[in-house]
This record gives sequence, C-alpha cells and structure tokens, in this order.
Amino acid sequence: MTLRTWFIATAAATLIAVLSAGARPWVGAVGGAFGPPDFAQDVAAAQLSIEGLNPYTADFASRHAQVMGTAGAKGYPFFPHPPFAIVLSWPFGFLTLSSGAMVWYAVSLALLACLALLLAEIATGQDLNGAPPRPGPSTAVGMFMTLLFWPPVLYNLEKGQFSILLTVLFALAWRSLRRGESGRAGVLIGVAAAVKVFPLLVGGYLLRRSVRSTAWAALTALFLTALPVLWLGPESIGAFVEQSQGNVTYWRTWPAVTYSIYGAVARLLIGGPWASAVMQAPLVAEIVVGAVGLALVVIALVVTGRRSAGARDESSLFGTWIVLLVLLNPLSMGHNGVLLALPIAFSARALHDDDRTWVRTAWAIGVILVSIPRQTIFDFAPFPVSPLRGLLIVALPMWGALLLFTTSVVLGARRERRLVRRSEHAVNPILQGETA
Repeated sequence: MTLRTWFIATAAATLIAVLSAGARPWVGAVGGAFGPPDFAQDVAAAQLSIEGLNPYTADFASRHAQVMGTAGAKGYPFFPHPPFAIVLSWPFGFLTLSSGAMVWYAVSLALLACLALLLAEIATGQDLNGAPPRPGPSTAVGMFMTLLFWPPVLYNLEKGQFSILLTVLFALAWRSLRRGESGRAGVLIGVAAAVKVFPLLVGGYLLRRSVRSTAWAALTALFLTALPVLWLGPESIGAFVEQSQGNVTYWRTWPAVTYSIYGAVARLLIGGPWASAVMQAPLVAEIVVGAVGLALVVIALVVTGRRSAGARDESSLFGTWIVLLVLLNPLSMGHNGVLLALPIAFSARALHDDDRTWVRTAWAIGVILVSIPRQTIFDFAPFPVSPLRGLLIVALPMWGALLLFTTSVVLGARRERRLVRRSEHAVNPILQGETA
C-alpha cells in the first residue's frame, strides 16, 4: 500500500470518527461565539482585577456565575490560569460576555488561519535538500477547512480556550528554530509558558539543543509572570498554585479529560462525582502517574540527546515533546488536542522516508483516536463512568496520543540514521577520489 493510500484511508476513517457525533460539535462551536464558559472564566478574573480584587482570593465562583448570567447558580469554583492570562483577558473585562466572546471568537478564527498556513508550510516545507517552503493558496485553504472539521478545534471554539493560540506559538517557535533564530524561538515558547504553565515541559527539548533558546524562554516566562504580580501581590503566586491544585482535584474525573494520563488513572484508582473507581487508592494513582510520566520524559530526553548536532531535520523529536505536553497535563481536555496537529503533521512528513507498515499503522490509528469527539465518548460512557469504560472508551484519545508519541520517537530516531547514511554517501565519493 502506497503512502498516499495510507493517508486517504486515515482521512476516511478519521472522518467517520468525526461524524459519529453528528452535528453536535459544530453546534457547540457556533455557540462559543456568544457565551463560552471557559472564556467567561477569564473575563471574570479580568473584572475582579480591574476592580482591584485578586482573582485567586476573591469569591470567584459567584463572579463567574454572574458573568455567565446565571447568578443564582454556582460558577466555576477555581481560577487556575497563571497571572499573565489575566493580562491577556484584561481588555475583555470592560465588555459584556457576548461582545467579548465574539471578539475572541474572531481572534481564534484568525489564529486558526495562521495555524493552517504554518501547517501548510510543514506539509510542503523544507526537506533534507533545503528546499524552501512554498505552500500554495489551495493547500492553506484546504488545511483551514480540515481544521474546521476537527473536534479539538471545534471544542476550543466552543469553550473559548487558548489552545489554538498555544499551537500557533509553538509552530512559530519551530519555524524560528529551523531558521536558526534561537532567541526568537525561546521568546515564543516563554510566552506560551506564561499563558499556560504546562508548555514549560518543552524546555526539555531546548535544554538538549540551545542554551540561548532555553535562557530566552525562561526569562520571557518569568518577566511576563512578574508583571501582573506587581499589582496582584507576591501572595498571588501561592494562591495560584493552590487554585490550580483545587481545580485538578475537582475536574480530574470529568469525562472530557480524555488525553490526560492522570485523568485516566484518577478515574480508575481515585474516582469522584463523574467516575466509579476500581478502588480508592490515591497514593497508588500518584505513583503510577509519576512513574509513567517519568518514563516518557526519560525516553524523550534520551532520544533527543542522541540526535547529532549537525542533523537538519528534528521535527519528529520536537513533535515528541508537544505530545508530552498533552499527555502529562493533568487536565488535558478535548481542546488541548489542537496541539497534536503539529506532531501529526511532522510525522506525516517523516513517513515519506519510512516504509515500515507498523509505523504507518500506529500513526494512522493515533490520528483517528485523538479525533474522536467528546460527544461520542459521552454517548458510550454515561455518568458515573465505570472503570472499564473509563479506560477503554473515555481514554481512547489518550491511547491515540501515546501512539503518536511512539511514532514521533521512532521516526525521529529513524530519520537520524537515514541522515547519517546520506552523509556517508555524500562523503565516500570524495574519499574515494582522494584515495585514487
């Protein structure tokens, strides 16, 4: 079977998975233009900040309910976003939720168009021979329409989340790294880490590649975090950590937490209002999650460290760390899957140099599983989710992300060996000429 046939079969199977939820993902995405609850969370924090109150210590639940127009009901109990997220949301604190949501919806669509163009560059981008990326308009438009069919993107639009923004930042960072602009790449990753803490994990890749990028990422994240702390007060850092811990405990068994290893283990060994556990073993759960997470990070570090400094293409390995962001985020929900667009595209490019059937199969199954809409998962895993369904149905996107992680690791190592062989072929004729 040719690679083109693999891609067509994967696209067809993914489309079936996407359509399994009917029109509900699109209906939800359109509704996100008017009153997305996650965006309302940031608006509530911005309003409290404008009023001189600390979002991490004020009665956040009542303010969130007020912003949502459901003052009699209880809003989100925690605000887990870092201080710089308040800076980003600050302008929306002067608007009504509906007006602010429409503006952010338009911004999200514009960011999605940027992401489509960047993915088109990857699809037709610089190869081992150094050809410059020249994506045509049809490729970019096709990529944009594909993204509008993808459940993670639709979920992001529905909730008014930051995942599209983060993916664009990482895609721009990768392009900067490819161009040798290590400082700019570090700044972009630092901005992502200031918006959401978990992108700091990509520092594991930077540490193995560029001290300059690592320094710029750390300085940027620290600076952007320190700015709002000047008026929130230093105690806001501890309050943010406390809010984040409470938020994880509250939402960890929610069935929309589909990509997270911690979420899968919590449903199995801790349980909660939305899932029935096999047994109450929180300590065992923490040990399992810690061991699995450490193993994945070590694998990524080892494989990344094996790359030769002169290698041209490290996209698969960069994609490995992006997949880790999704897997190791304790509350990795459907919208976080937008980040997987990058490793999916990187691996698709790398598959041109790898004809192993099992690698192509793992990539294809991974793409299909990470594309399952949460509505379909909810249909097959009613509350409270049983342990078996939690592991085999709710966690299907997590298993898909693990397959993408495996694919990225294997393709990264394989491309290194191919690069070495190509370099040897290029050098040997010269050596033979000198010998003669």
